[in-house]
Amino acid sequence: MKALVTGAAGFIGSNVVRALLDAGHEVRAFHLPNERLTNLRRLDVERFAGDVTRLSDVRAAARGCEVVFHLAAIYALWTRDEAHMHRVNVEGTRNVLEAARAEGVRRVVHTSSIARFGGQGPSARATEESAFALGATGDAYSRSKAAAHEVAVQAAREQDVVIVAPCGPLGPGDAAPTPTGRLLLTTVKMPVVVVADTATNFADVRDMARAHVLAAEKGKRGETYLLGCRDLSMVEVAKMALEAVGAPNKRVVVAPFAAARAAARGMRFVADRVTKRPPLFTPAAVRIARLGLRADCSKAVRELGMPQSPLENAVSDAMAWFGREGYLS
Repeated sequence: MKALVTGAAGFIGSNVVRALLDAGHEVRAFHLPNERLTNLRRLDVERFAGDVTRLSDVRAAARGCEVVFHLAAIYALWTRDEAHMHRVNVEGTRNVLEAARAEGVRRVVHTSSIARFGGQGPSARATEESAFALGATGDAYSRSKAAAHEVAVQAAREQDVVIVAPCGPLGPGDAAPTPTGRLLLTTVKMPVVVVADTATNFADVRDMARAHVLAAEKGKRGETYLLGCRDLSMVEVAKMALEAVGAPNKRVVVAPFAAARAAARGMRFVADRVTKRPPLFTPAAVRIARLGLRADCSKAVRELGMPQSPLENAVSDAMAWFGREGYLS
């Protein structure tokens, strides 16, 4: 099988590339021009530079491919340009689906997000049937991924589309780093670790990648599969990261939400007006934390056979990768 992977240089995308290669498939890796390609080093893939916001680029990339894995997206809790995020995440999805249809691609595996399903309440677990709950948080990423998800759902009426929705990915290759990776790095660098009183479903990114391949092979047209393993509190994640770097006794403090909200407002102000760089967290992130991102991901295990590897190993491998790549210095 020849597969196109958009977002191939990203965290989950590069792991999907590796999973496809491990399964013996041919891969065309779609990435932005001038994008950092750390995750594609020494991989036997065909590289294709382009932009998902340009339909002509995506059509050229999809030509001759049997399956398209669409992972390209802006994943950020803060952005200076929400309109650009919408263009990439929503219109980019529309372009990929249109290109796949026009070029005779057999199947599209669209990568949605737990952001479309999570936030059902502090103790509630999201499922594939959950309504979108994060619209009122003010989070542009959640809104854009929910809109892109609906584009994929509608497209599945006329073409073969399977949707996967990853929860929190843990493991090697988080070059950006994503908000998940920034959490791990901040944890090991801070003298005192301060976390929110919340929980999120996580999985080993390599298991998520394998589930993408399984979705192409076994997924049902029009169906959505949440990709996760276990709900973890932020305290548990922090302790795993500290254990991985040999600092298990570092103090971990749970911040009251009132304090987190005040800090987030200050950080957002500085990011917007001064640094123009992502803050550690945002008011929207605090609102999401209050709701939680717990999930029941048993459907992907049951119907796709998604692996469920120990998360301790995923965090340990993530920290080892960060160390090798110079993120811890």
